[in-house]
Amino acid sequence: MIIKKEGNVMKKATVNIFPWIVMLSLGLISAACLGSSMVLMGSFLTPISQSMKVSVSITSYYYTVIVLVMAMMMPIVPKILAKVNNTLIYLITSILVTISLFLIGNFTQIWMFFAIAIVIGISISFMSFVPVGIIVDNWFINKTNLAIGICWAVTSVYQGVMSPLLANWITLVGWKATLSILAIIVGILSIPFSFLVKFSPEMVRKKPFGYKEDKKEKIISKTKIVSTHKILTSKAFWILLVLLCLFQFPAVLNQMFPTYAISAGFKETVGGFMVTAAMFFDIFLNPLIGATFDKVGAFKGSILWLIVGLLSYGLLIVATNNHSADLAILGAGINDVIYIFLGTGITAIAAELLGKGAFAKGFSFVSSVSFVIGAFAMPLNNFIAEKFNGFDAVYIFFAILILLTIVLIGYGSNNTFDKQYGNKL
Repeated sequence: MIIKKEGNVMKKATVNIFPWIVMLSLGLISAACLGSSMVLMGSFLTPISQSMKVSVSITSYYYTVIVLVMAMMMPIVPKILAKVNNTLIYLITSILVTISLFLIGNFTQIWMFFAIAIVIGISISFMSFVPVGIIVDNWFINKTNLAIGICWAVTSVYQGVMSPLLANWITLVGWKATLSILAIIVGILSIPFSFLVKFSPEMVRKKPFGYKEDKKEKIISKTKIVSTHKILTSKAFWILLVLLCLFQFPAVLNQMFPTYAISAGFKETVGGFMVTAAMFFDIFLNPLIGATFDKVGAFKGSILWLIVGLLSYGLLIVATNNHSADLAILGAGINDVIYIFLGTGITAIAAELLGKGAFAKGFSFVSSVSFVIGAFAMPLNNFIAEKFNGFDAVYIFFAILILLTIVLIGYGSNNTFDKQYGNKL
């Protein structure tokens, strides 16, 4: 509670903490459910493949199924969130992911694994950067991007802690028991916090963070309906679509570090250290980048941080040619800036490009297309590495894509949805 003095009268002003509670609840749910079923599931692919007597490459189609399901879900997720009690949505989806993780250990055929991937894909569609960005944006007038950054930092902390623990547990008690332990942890971290997730302040008679009486108009504008036709014919929509598709390719580099380390002649442990470095940097870079956007705007902030991300490719190329593991690990950490743009970064850019009225609908449409493109990002990146006998060509390819995104962001700053249509909605 804060004491404020107005004239000669002392008044008590309560700090509005509920928006932060909603944000942290979303962060924990996304970390537990999405983080476990996507990133941490990688620890189980090899034993699952051996158990079902199929190759890892076949088992990895689990991710393809999930991504394609999420692509189909994205256009309808915002509508469901706006119409259905969010506590009920996140309670059901958290329970479904928890049960799914328990069941995977009992599967005997690969089709069962792919079938459960559909259930998981539907569930975590409500936990990706699109719905999280929409809900957090509803709850914050000030410090929106910082809140989104902290939200995704929670996921990074969770993955950073759980990844080595899972590897140790699999060795000690086996993968099936470890998967059951993971399911219990997911349930504990997600199910209770689902009761704290609400779509917007208005639905529970609360105020967004940063609310002031003279800012009523800003809040009301969030509910203004924008036609799909105007969104699809706006320059902002197509700029955002191209941006998000371009980011799909360099943003998966975190998953390629172990492969890179081996191809560059480093010890296998170097690849693991590179992933750890990226996770560590992610914890403080997410809120830092979000705070930068709040301070200077998403357009200027993005250009500044993407230039930093570009430097990482130079470091990685030098590390490869000089066989410097330390430099490779440092480059991996700095490169996490690019990975962050598939969460905190692109959400902030989308909000400024599309404006409040078109944000939810436009962002979901764009993400639906980009998820499909993203399903083929890893195969293309690996093809380039194989074709040119190393990752230098991959890093040059990524650098070109990032330069294109910088140009697009600069162009987009003068072609936002609000500038094109103004009040003609």
